[in-house]
Amino acid sequence: MRFNPLFIVLTLAVLISISSCTDDVKGEYQKPLPAVKFEEPFNNAKIQRGKFLQVAITLQEPSGLSELTLFTKDSTFYTGVPLEKELVFELDTRRWKVGTNQLTVEATMKDGKKVKDNRIIKVLSDIYPADYTVKVINAYPHLTTSYTQGLEFNNGVLYEGTGGMGSTGISLVGKVDYKTGQITDKFTLDANYFGEGITILGDNLYQLTWQQNKCFMYNKESIQRINDFTFTGEGWGLCNDGSVLIMSDGSERLYFRDPATFGVLKTMEVYSNQGPEKFLNELEYINGRIYANVYQSNNIVIINPESGIVEGVIDCSQLALEYRKGGEVLNGIAFNESTGSLFLTGKNWPSLLEVEVVKQ
Repeated sequence: MRFNPLFIVLTLAVLISISSCTDDVKGEYQKPLPAVKFEEPFNNAKIQRGKFLQVAITLQEPSGLSELTLFTKDSTFYTGVPLEKELVFELDTRRWKVGTNQLTVEATMKDGKKVKDNRIIKVLSDIYPADYTVKVINAYPHLTTSYTQGLEFNNGVLYEGTGGMGSTGISLVGKVDYKTGQITDKFTLDANYFGEGITILGDNLYQLTWQQNKCFMYNKESIQRINDFTFTGEGWGLCNDGSVLIMSDGSERLYFRDPATFGVLKTMEVYSNQGPEKFLNELEYINGRIYANVYQSNNIVIINPESGIVEGVIDCSQLALEYRKGGEVLNGIAFNESTGSLFLTGKNWPSLLEVEVVKQ
């Protein structure tokens, strides 16, 4: 094969040009080393509360710094003028909140400029949840047409909220004669709303919607709507502690809301010793603790409302096996303060069950 000399010259020119451009690109995009950087922990590292967190920080030019601070939202661990290029710490996590924590190192340069590096730390609970099961005391009729989303006793009267829209049924909220299962008074939502959790605070009954960003407020006696609120995200479960509303959205997060405005007062993540407790659904506040159905499971978790720690797990597998009878998932927790009795049911279940919680 013969080569054209002109072709060879052009080819060499192109290769030289590409090589030159590549060198230019490398030089142009080469990043300078950061002034301060976490070497460990890695981002989203998990640690059980009470363990020591290993932290390593590197500094590019310690002589150019006037101050270095290592801190979280709630605590400061170090403030000073470092002389070394590498710093190592052991942080005690006994006082850290469970869930997501941000660890920050901030360097203040001598020219006043500040540079930061952050790490997200997931703190697991240091408490092993107690194990419980349930024993059925009484079984009452429950409408299999009720896709139960919220269940609550108030002054001995049972209220239920159901979900559905379009071809999936209707959403309503009403009073239920729990001994017969019949709905005595009700309010039916428009067809474009899918009803979710309910709770009663004072004279008002609150009902969430799933993806329609509305919470409706009713007079609990007449079941007539008197107000509505708009919120962002999904609505799943709802309960109250006697002063504020507590809402779930299907994640591991709980929202504490003002009953007058539905504004968020604070949020909390729910964690066990295994990690985040996701899919929190129907809620009930019982004797200072939040009970939550875990969607698509037969478990109810018992949550400390101050810390977000899962303190117990109620296994209702046997209950579902015996009483589901073609219905869907376990959902519905109601505590009758008048009698001290706990009631459970599920979506489209034929029975409302009065149960006793038994510690294993």
